[in-house]
Order: sequence, then C-alpha cells, then structure tokens
Amino acid sequence: MTHELTPSPINELKQALRDKSNAQHHRKIQALILYSECYNLAAVAKSVGFVHQTVRNLLNRYLDGELQALLKEDRGGRRRAYMTHEEEERFLKAELSCALHGEFVTAISLFQAYQEQIGRKTTREGFYALLKRYGWRKVSPRPQHPKKADAETILASKNKLFIRGESK
Repeated sequence: MTHELTPSPINELKQALRDKSNAQHHRKIQALILYSECYNLAAVAKSVGFVHQTVRNLLNRYLDGELQALLKEDRGGRRRAYMTHEEEERFLKAELSCALHGEFVTAISLFQAYQEQIGRKTTREGFYALLKRYGWRKVSPRPQHPKKADAETILASKNKLFIRGESK
C-alpha cells in the first residue's frame, strides 16, 4: 500500500527543512521528502540512516497529524513513576521536617516510609534515584572509625618511653 504525498505537503516539508528551528528533526523531514520522490522505504531508510519501519512510522504520523505530529518529541518521561514530582517533594519535605526536629533520619527509614506512602514494595535503586534527583546525600559523617582503639590503649601508646631504640 503506497501512501502518496501531494505537492502541498511536500512543499510544507521542504519549507520546514529550511527552518533552522527544526534542525533536530532534519533527518525525519528529509526521509519524507525522499520518500515522496522514490516511494521505496528501504532505499530512503538506508540513505538517511533509519530502519524502513521508522520511515513508515514517520510517514503515518505525518499523514495523521501533519507537520506538528512529526516534530512533536514524545520520548522520555516518567511513565511508570509511583509518585508525581509534587508528591515526591511533599514526601521529602515531611521527612526533612522530622530531621530538623531532631529525629535521626537514615536512608533505610526513608525507604520504608516511601514504601508505606506508595503502598507497595519497590527497589532500593529506584528509591536512591529519587534521593539523587532531589539532591539528598549523606550529611553527617560517622562519629568515629569502627576499628578505633579504646581510650586506655590510646593513652598507653602515648605514654611509652623509648630508651636506645627499645620500649619500656
């Protein structure tokens, strides 16, 4: 089944190709112009660096919604997010207020509160991505090294006397 582009849409595409604001969509527009000249999906796809199905999809998108449908970028986004950005911000603000009132907030306690908030189990990776997205990081260091010697050992090591290379 051949989809024909009439001269009016072809002129519209050529005009859009000259417009510098459409530079990121140059190959898409060029593919449709080339298709209008030869009607061979495989040849057009090879010349512009697409797969023939991509050219077919571009053509269908253009025929259904004209130039605006072709230039609309609908990739990316958060299609499977558990919370909206506003809900995430409210959640983190509530947890931050707890921390400001003196409660000890850890990533584990935040993760558990997050799971309770959304009502299901999630991965830690996704939760840590949420924390990173809002600039949360570890603020306070450990109070001391876990292998630090006790006070007596430190005091004894400071009070050693050295005589002629021997310790007493």
